[in-house]
Amino acid sequence: MKKILILILAIFCFTGCNSYTELNDLSIVSTIGIDYQDNKYLLMISTIDGKKQDNSIEKKIITYESKKSNLEEAFQEIYLKSDKKLYLSHLDLLILTKNAINQKLPEIINNFLENNEYRNNFDVVYLDNYSLSDFKENNILAETINNLIKTNQKETGFTNTKDFETLLKELLIDKNSYLPTITIENKELTLKGFTLIRDYQIYKELTLEESILLNMLQNRIQKSYLNNTNIIENQTMIRTKNNKIYFKFLTTVSNKSNYQEKTQKELETFLKTFQSDNYDILKLTEMVRKNNYKYYQNTKDLLSKLEFYFDFDLKEKENYLERNDTNEKK
Repeated sequence: MKKILILILAIFCFTGCNSYTELNDLSIVSTIGIDYQDNKYLLMISTIDGKKQDNSIEKKIITYESKKSNLEEAFQEIYLKSDKKLYLSHLDLLILTKNAINQKLPEIINNFLENNEYRNNFDVVYLDNYSLSDFKENNILAETINNLIKTNQKETGFTNTKDFETLLKELLIDKNSYLPTITIENKELTLKGFTLIRDYQIYKELTLEESILLNMLQNRIQKSYLNNTNIIENQTMIRTKNNKIYFKFLTTVSNKSNYQEKTQKELETFLKTFQSDNYDILKLTEMVRKNNYKYYQNTKDLLSKLEFYFDFDLKEKENYLERNDTNEKK
């Protein structure tokens, strides 16, 4: 929310005497939610209105809804409801429901690409098992959702942010990607595992543990808890050589006992499960294409031929209590 206020202040400070009028006429779009029901788009837009009063800035959150057969018509109807210009380039979050993804994901993506007012760095999340209308009643802000995801990204490894540009790049490779997933339980915002997209359709929801494994394989774990062990630091490196994929993990853990054996087995099972289902969850074939195009070009059904190798370089975090006991004995 601070960056929104900074933006409003910047607009006021750098536009001279006219800034009072411009600020009062500006409505910053922070969240866009899209559902698809009964052959119509349900569009929800939350805005933050800035208004300068004396030497302070008053902000007010307003949410608009529209239901139209065409997404552009839904946007146009909301424009008619707002007495201020909708400022789109500061969009923080796009929320998509199951119906929106399964029935209209390509059209939704095209709509955002065709509008040059957006920046492509806004985050995208999947709202599972909950309608946008009910979501609106809970008055949940984009800032709250983003903070939930970013906190768990750093502290638990259960999730990771996915911005629109990254989503688009992944879909362009093989029509597959995944999104961080949220839902509402007992009127509270709740984080779930990643939801996979396959051929622009909802494919599968990962458990929280599977989501940790996916983040670990992609070097997106900062801290986590896996196999009864605290992961304090982790760095994952991936190297390819023809059909051989080498994973090396530089990891600091609270206890090395049985960690490597259990984790390696889980990682291998995880990768082979999706390999057998012909779902390239890590975009490994694309990695092979970039690193060895000739081999990629001459190999059919490359995904099924990939072999996985794991190397763990584990460091156990020093137990200061044990160290003190040892020193005392000496």
